Amino acid sequence: MLLSVVVTGALPARAKAIDAGEWVQAPHLLEEHVAHTATLLHDARVLIAGGTDVHGIARASSELFDPEPSRWIRAAAMINARAGHAATLLENGNVLITGGVTGLGIFPVRALASAEIYHPSSNSWTAAAAMHVPRRMHSSIRLYDGRVLVIGGTNEAPGSPLPAAQQEQAEVYDPRLDSWSLAGMGLPELSSQAATLMPDGTVLVTGGIADTGFATVSAELFDPATTRWQPTTWPMATARYGHTATLLTDGRVLLVGGYSTQPEISAGRGYPTGELLTTSEIFDLRGNIGVRMGYSGIPRLDHTATLLGTGNVLIVGSAYASDADSQIFDPKNTEHWASTGMPMDRYLHTATVLTDGRVLVAGGFGVGSPATAWIFSATTRISASSAYPSVVLAAGVLLMVLIGIAFAATSRRRARRPTTIQREDASKWIDP
Repeated sequence: MLLSVVVTGALPARAKAIDAGEWVQAPHLLEEHVAHTATLLHDARVLIAGGTDVHGIARASSELFDPEPSRWIRAAAMINARAGHAATLLENGNVLITGGVTGLGIFPVRALASAEIYHPSSNSWTAAAAMHVPRRMHSSIRLYDGRVLVIGGTNEAPGSPLPAAQQEQAEVYDPRLDSWSLAGMGLPELSSQAATLMPDGTVLVTGGIADTGFATVSAELFDPATTRWQPTTWPMATARYGHTATLLTDGRVLLVGGYSTQPEISAGRGYPTGELLTTSEIFDLRGNIGVRMGYSGIPRLDHTATLLGTGNVLIVGSAYASDADSQIFDPKNTEHWASTGMPMDRYLHTATVLTDGRVLVAGGFGVGSPATAWIFSATTRISASSAYPSVVLAAGVLLMVLIGIAFAATSRRRARRPTTIQREDASKWIDP
């Protein structure tokens, strides 16, 4: 009878493991940080550098997050207050900070070409050689040979009456020589691209917006050995800029959100009209099929996309969706975006993978966001619908055991020769 309960109870169960994860609030930051940078150091701490307060005023202050015992420590201030800059961990454990602006939305402000380096061992900053041109909201990637590639950005600050000029020339920083060299041969004049370091050491740059105001479907590849750019064989499925690009474990790249543009005809000419995207796509250098994949239903801009140890991607925040749900993208199930159950009114924040695989989400614009931090842990759990059959199974087994006990008691009372009754060895019973 117990066997029948086990069998019939297991059949209707549709247990499905989902990597929904769980959130835990971390201690508040010591100060507000928006459009800042976050860098995981070799000692497992996270450096938060610069950014602005909620009023858009840039700050030079920095702080360190220590996962054990989960606390913030004030770090030395940068040489220059800046926001919208880039940060890159160097091979020696120091952190290179490049560019940025002296404020957000407050005019007059200016874009910066300066660079500086943080030394964790001495908790100090030193000036580095300046870039050839000012840049803000650019990309910065450490190459396999230890050099740092800086791509894109604009040289005009937000709020300026002058049109932003895209930086056609990329630059490479050599930490051993403390010098910059131009590396823009073949790179189109674009801004708001997304850059990804590929497994073979090349750098893939996807999308971007031209000075005409139109987004592009083109993608370029940088070869560090030749310091040259060349177009990829395959275009993207959707023209986009301001998106995120995340390298997946299989070598493909997930592109999420951003803006696209559609031509609007006026006086016989086409003018770009911005369109926020709720779509994503997976770009494959080995043969891009040009198919949009996964509709999150949320327009994503100034969000973060973070690769988890599970191979899934955590998407947090949006500049154009209040309390945007934090979602999980599974490359093996591209049609479904799983909710983590944590809506966040947050953008221009940072998301950093800690050494133990958890993700630290810190700062950013939004109600209650600039000084707050959360930690996400990717955990596999059983959905509520899957747990229900287990509860029914346990109840059924318990009921059958009680019936069995009552039946045995009745049998003993009716037995003519009670001395011949032999009880089942309890050791043969198992907990179902």
